Amino acid sequence: MKKPFVFLFTLIALLALAIPFTTAQTPVATNTLVLTEQQVNDSYWVSNPRNRNITNVVVDLQPGQAVISSTYTRRTTPAGQTTSVALSVTMVPSVVNGRVQWAVTNATANGTAASGDLLNQINTHLGASWRRYISSTRPTGRLTDVTITDTELTLFYTS
Repeated sequence: MKKPFVFLFTLIALLALAIPFTTAQTPVATNTLVLTEQQVNDSYWVSNPRNRNITNVVVDLQPGQAVISSTYTRRTTPAGQTTSVALSVTMVPSVVNGRVQWAVTNATANGTAASGDLLNQINTHLGASWRRYISSTRPTGRLTDVTITDTELTLFYTS
């Protein structure tokens, strides 16, 4: 049962790395990075996951959180029989010391919830992956807030 969660974590890390940012300037030196739910779902790493065993990836933005759903299919016998697992993860962003941090609050495989220990492991690895990505791609400035609505993820930062 632990193996599907490992692949779920891999999917989360890939999606965190896949988010493209666009910037928009406002007159008061407060900037925003806005991603629509459609942009996230159209991104290459969502529509073409690196792990070919992962399909049907959908990111659903909801107020204050993002829910990522997918199907993980693996070959289970030498004859090529497969087993599919429906995966889902709920992630909540926060801003800590000018950085966005994602916390996985729920993860399921075929409806079975991950244990608290496994969620802690996922969050530890996700935090490190996201920090590496942001440090290499973020625009100059300090993150001040992050909001998620039903349709958009918005990061606010000052330059």
